[in-house]
Amino acid sequence: MKITKHFILITLVLSVMLQSGYQALAQKYRKKEVALISFKLYIDPGYAAKFSEYAHLFREPVKPGVNRVESHLTSDIWDMLKQKLSDDVGMIIIPIDAYGNKFSYDQYGFPDVSINRALQRGNSKYYIKVDVEITPEFSSKYVTKTSSDSSPQIIHLASNEIKPKILFKMSIFNDKGIIPVANCKGEAIAQKIITVNEKFFDGFINPMVGSQQETLYKLVDQALKDLIISVYSNK
Repeated sequence: MKITKHFILITLVLSVMLQSGYQALAQKYRKKEVALISFKLYIDPGYAAKFSEYAHLFREPVKPGVNRVESHLTSDIWDMLKQKLSDDVGMIIIPIDAYGNKFSYDQYGFPDVSINRALQRGNSKYYIKVDVEITPEFSSKYVTKTSSDSSPQIIHLASNEIKPKILFKMSIFNDKGIIPVANCKGEAIAQKIITVNEKFFDGFINPMVGSQQETLYKLVDQALKDLIISVYSNK
């Protein structure tokens, strides 16, 4: 098929327009002060029970009596998100305790305040509310496995097997009102059935982020990349 100069010109114009749109959205948040008002991590109860078998590998929580695995993962996943928002979007993320007793906090030390109260007591340009979910891709213990040389098969997961989905939901508010200016989402699903063992937590319990197998850290990182795309597209 012959490509005309007219077609090439249209393609170039559309490409420039798309790039300009992304740049405009990037500038919207770049070098703007952003405060966290809520960060909640939900782990499916069945998964939480499996993860708890490896609780001894996770850091001792600062506050006694809180869930050791959730405390560790909440802190580390927030650090990963904060790094992405700073490096890739250009936000200036202020410390979670920057507003002191003006904000209320949850058992893990993270802000837990409504946007109404944040607007009354804070002075940031933007505020973010984040929910993270670690859940099964399927609601049952059965998954459908399909290979190129066989028909679909229904597989029953063993007690130490999972096929997780990581979901980030982030609402961004500005300092003008309580309606989000953007609702963003990032998602990652394990490609294969995963056997839960110590290696699954590489990157969180040790610095081995380059593990050869699919890990929780890699899935979170993948979901975060998808979230950043959503921030740029303002979805």
